[in-house]
This record gives sequence, structure tokens and C-alpha cells, in this order.
Amino acid sequence: MRRILIAVLAALPLTALADGQATLVDGDGDPSSAVVARWAGDQLRVDFPEHAARGYLLMRDGKGHVVTNISGQTVVLGIRDVQSLLGQLGGADSSQLGSYQAQSVTSLTATGETETVAGLQGDVYLLDWVNKDGEAREDRLVLSPTQAALELLGVFDRYQQILTGRADPVAATLREHDLGILRFGDRFQVSALSSNSPDPAAFALPSQSGGLQDLLKSVVQ
Repeated sequence: MRRILIAVLAALPLTALADGQATLVDGDGDPSSAVVARWAGDQLRVDFPEHAARGYLLMRDGKGHVVTNISGQTVVLGIRDVQSLLGQLGGADSSQLGSYQAQSVTSLTATGETETVAGLQGDVYLLDWVNKDGEAREDRLVLSPTQAALELLGVFDRYQQILTGRADPVAATLREHDLGILRFGDRFQVSALSSNSPDPAAFALPSQSGGLQDLLKSVVQ
């Protein structure tokens, strides 16, 4: 779950957004890897159906939150607090996004091939890029100029910038070509994509009955 989330947030590219919903899975199409995103305007919620008990991510009012449940108590944490905590505990923090985040884009080349992803026909491109660890990479992307694919690109770019505070050169390159994304190599692909408006209640920030100290206690127990 964490791998696909990091890949999505780091590799995708900020625009005014409409409403929509999407399900993303890993490159093998494994249903257990599913990530469900729902958005409306500048609000975004990301759920993990196979790991629902672990909580979800919520972005609203320009801030990112992690909403989780610890021993029956709802805990709402800022995304940067969670990143810092994971770093202190020896887990993955934002610095470990380096292998997924782009430092620069060398080229984006159309192959002439097409591929249908989530019922949408896209064109296959080769993306040559350098990640923040300085490694040269090449990935096959399936891209589409459809509004739904462009919306999805903008959704995750917004969240990625909240996570890292940095603009993404891959996003900039795709926007220059007016293309949205349906597949990124073997990292993730869209399995469902629609412009249906989510229930506004999905974006309500819950009242919390616990906090960072509760989370720390749960980790050390």
C-alpha cells in the first residue's frame, strides 16, 4: 500500500479542479493494492480499502491530514507531523521519496502505440528522467488528453506539493503537452475513473479524541 501511494504522490503532477473519483492499483492490477481518491474543488480524500482500519488521508484548506483510529479514539495528525514521526522511528520520511521524485526530465517521446486503461484509450510514451537520487530512469507512460485524466493529474500534483513543497518537472512536462496520466510504468495504473461528485461528508474533518501522544503510545506498546 505504501509503495503505490508514494509512487502516485511523487510521480504525478496544480490546477483548478472539478469533482471526480478514481481507483488506482499497482502495475500488476492487484486489487489488494487499490487506492481510492475522491476530490471536489481543492478537497481530496485518499482511502485504502484493504487497509481501512489504518485510516485515510484528507486534504482541505491547503493542509494535509492523516485520520486514523487508535484504540477506539479518532486521531487527526498533520501530514508533516507524521512524516517527522516516521523519520524519528526509522521509517520512511519525505527524504525517501527520492527514488520516485523527479529532479529533471530529459525527454518525452511518443511511441506510436496506444493502450486502453480504465476504458480510456491513451497513447504510449517513453519518459526519460532523472530522480532526486541522481539516477537516470526510463518509464513507459500511458497518457491521455481527456479531461478526466487531466483532473487526476492535477489532484495528485496538489497533494504532492503539500507533501514536499516542491514543483514536479514530470507534471510540468505533461502539462506542456496537455496530457493527463493513466499509467506510470509498472508503478501504478488507473482501474476506474469518473467525474461523479463525491458525498461532501467525505471531506469533513472529524473531531479528534486523541493526538500525537496517543499515536506514540500505540507505537511503543
